[in-house]
Amino acid sequence: MTATPTQAHPKFLWRFMALSRADMNAKPCRLSVEATSEKEARKILAPNFILSFAARLPVPGVAV
Repeated sequence: MTATPTQAHPKFLWRFMALSRADMNAKPCRLSVEATSEKEARKILAPNFILSFAARLPVPGVAV
């Protein structure tokens, strides 16, 4: 008998509207990042961008 692996922390695609911290004339853009939580997603992007949450989407091919 083989064990079926389960995903304890499913990943989601997090989308944000973002402004570059380095360019004061930058226009807002949409950024996406794959992470298990919004906090993790923000941790990845926040050093370089000012973020506004837009969406949380399931990652294709991953059962939740």
